[in-house]
Amino acid sequence: MAGTGEVWPYLLRRFPGLDKITALDISHRMHLEAVDRLHGAYAEKIIHIEADALKTDLEANCADLLVSTFGLKTFNADQQAILARQISRILKPGGSFALIEASDPKGWALRPIYRIYLDKVLPMVERYFLRGANDFSMIGTYTRNFGDSTQMANALIEAGLSVEIKKHFFGCATSVAGMKPVGKE
Repeated sequence: MAGTGEVWPYLLRRFPGLDKITALDISHRMHLEAVDRLHGAYAEKIIHIEADALKTDLEANCADLLVSTFGLKTFNADQQAILARQISRILKPGGSFALIEASDPKGWALRPIYRIYLDKVLPMVERYFLRGANDFSMIGTYTRNFGDSTQMANALIEAGLSVEIKKHFFGCATSVAGMKPVGKE
């Protein structure tokens, strides 16, 4: 779920003493392309692990911070529950997490325009200007099915984590953030 690592430069600036980022993604090619295209200046700080986030055998209690940007919308409720348990297992006690996802802002007056943007405009821009990439071809369907981060927040709470859910941009994105309580192994 590390994707192309858009958040890595911000993490490295925010935490100047950060000596490494472990990037877990099922696609090794995506990681190589991201480092080549976007992150060459600090590639030595990025360690890639090719693995399924739902099945990873990362060591328990090994992460101080876990971040995911726009990777949740493809997971159903059962997969979100598995991911929540993985996050709880991987985080050190006192460790934090932050997950953000594009969402479907039901009830927002401008939702119909936003839906056109996700369903039609982004896939068309991708097709004609991004040389056939497929990052946005399903974003409309995924966000409609995902709704918002409420289900993930509930799964994280069930996994024993403290959770705060927030809406961003009138509900066009939602985030869940929190921490693993100290004393929880």
